[in-house]
Amino acid sequence: MHFKLLLSAALAAGLQAAPALAQQSENTLRWTSTAPLTTIDPYFNYHREAMLLNGQLVWDTLVYKTSEGDYLPLLATEWQWVDDKTLEFKLRDDVQWHDGEPFTIDDAIYTFNYISNPENGVNVQSNVNWIDSAEAVDETTLRLNLKKPFPAAMEYISTLHAILPEGFFGDTGQAGANGRLVGTGPYELAEFVQGDRIRVEAFDGYFADSPKGMPTFDAVVYRTIPDVSTQIAELLSGGVDWIWRVPPDQAEPMSGVPGITVSADETMRISFLSMNLRDMDGGNPMQDMKVREAVAWAIDRQTIVDQVIGEGSTVINSPCFRTQFGCIEDATDIGFDPEKAKALLAEAGYEDGMEVRMTSYRSREWTEAVAGYLANVGINVSASVLDYANARERVVNNQVNMMLGDWGSYGVNDVSALLNNFFTLSEDDMAQDEAVAEALQTAAETADPDARMEQYQFAVNEIADKLYWYPMWTHPTIYAYSSELEFESHPDENPRFFMAKWADE
Repeated sequence: MHFKLLLSAALAAGLQAAPALAQQSENTLRWTSTAPLTTIDPYFNYHREAMLLNGQLVWDTLVYKTSEGDYLPLLATEWQWVDDKTLEFKLRDDVQWHDGEPFTIDDAIYTFNYISNPENGVNVQSNVNWIDSAEAVDETTLRLNLKKPFPAAMEYISTLHAILPEGFFGDTGQAGANGRLVGTGPYELAEFVQGDRIRVEAFDGYFADSPKGMPTFDAVVYRTIPDVSTQIAELLSGGVDWIWRVPPDQAEPMSGVPGITVSADETMRISFLSMNLRDMDGGNPMQDMKVREAVAWAIDRQTIVDQVIGEGSTVINSPCFRTQFGCIEDATDIGFDPEKAKALLAEAGYEDGMEVRMTSYRSREWTEAVAGYLANVGINVSASVLDYANARERVVNNQVNMMLGDWGSYGVNDVSALLNNFFTLSEDDMAQDEAVAEALQTAAETADPDARMEQYQFAVNEIADKLYWYPMWTHPTIYAYSSELEFESHPDENPRFFMAKWADE
């Protein structure tokens, strides 16, 4: 059903007020997204919905990072750099797990030693592969040993490294294999149906001076709803209170509905067109710099932003987000010139056009817009819009010439959280440039900020100049939620539900 018809039907049914009273009376926040969460831990999911949103409700990190970038005590009361490769944390001794057992240093040691062991296969290895080991100095002092200097360590520790109970994965590698699907966070797990829903309930024993604050809801319920129109219908009928990543054309009609708040806000997530420079069966035209330049000049990014992506998005000219340490603004100056694109293709020997394969995973509409501009200059694109795991598989298996990708860096304000995932000779690296990889690895392991910046400047400029990535735009996230809900968005794309509450509270 077309969205406008759906909205009209909802209004005709008397849903103008988008009732949230049922949820409010039960003090339950209900939200939905498209991601099917296949496991209930924050380390073996690709989706932000599990790694950050549900992860931070059920589990805590040692340190809490505010949206302004300040570090506050959470499970650790204080911390210090002993040297460039050693961090020490003084842990709280008054925290309990959801099952009433005390949180101890053994839990923190287990967590860091488990996630840093490559044999255990944490999904995003760059988030953990700089950790060597964890050990106890005394009963409440944790020492974290790094393999090499890693100045961005606190960014990861304060956002991504949720502390789990000792033995959580058991011998099988399954979450809760020791029978303890518990955390120390403000909400405890009440129900998990794989790929469908999660229900967490307020934990009465949460420690009162946590920077997250005490639970404001009795329960928070997440449901997977793959279809956005169905999500919107649920919001309008009062079945859910909060949705996000709403397409602009569907968000606009909602903005006038009483009882619904719609907000389009820029995030740290950037889109990029990644070019595959590896050898491929039958040849790979992307290895020709002129072809990569033609691709870039063919795309009118500003029009896509204005007419397709919408409010909250801006065109970017660097392969990183402007606030990240190491990002250099305006690394490229390529604009929109289809005639120049055609001329470059002709110089490369493709005056009669060419065929390429592209994959993406975020938006069919965005993908079609990019493919349309390329078709206008003779680059005919066979595009596949898949889920992230399958799109990535095609990249890893060297089956596509380009990928329209995006990355949010998990809110980490350091270029290492972005570029080191794609340009350090891993299976995700479509450029395989050893000099770029060395610069990024050196920058990630160097304590001197000036030296780090020098290495990042080289890497960012090389990626931009050689068009390994063509920077596209920043992502807006469009939120739609009940006006009864007090909710604040942040550029790190981390909805802090533990800070939300009903408006009349």
